Amino acid sequence: MKTTGHYYRSRKEYEQRTGKSSKYIQNNPCIHISGSVRGMRKLFWGYECDVVRVGSWIYKV
Repeated sequence: MKTTGHYYRSRKEYEQRTGKSSKYIQNNPCIHISGSVRGMRKLFWGYECDVVRVGSWIYKV
């Protein structure tokens, strides 16, 4: 199972690598850091999305 989306460990890393501002992160589906990114991608988000960790939350972008 190959993922095409990327996992960014911080908002700053997301902004530097994609060139997009952090306003794209707000108001998106999220899970707590104790949740399973692999499970959310498999069941709900899909593998083509980017995922960004901001503090204690992981957002689908």
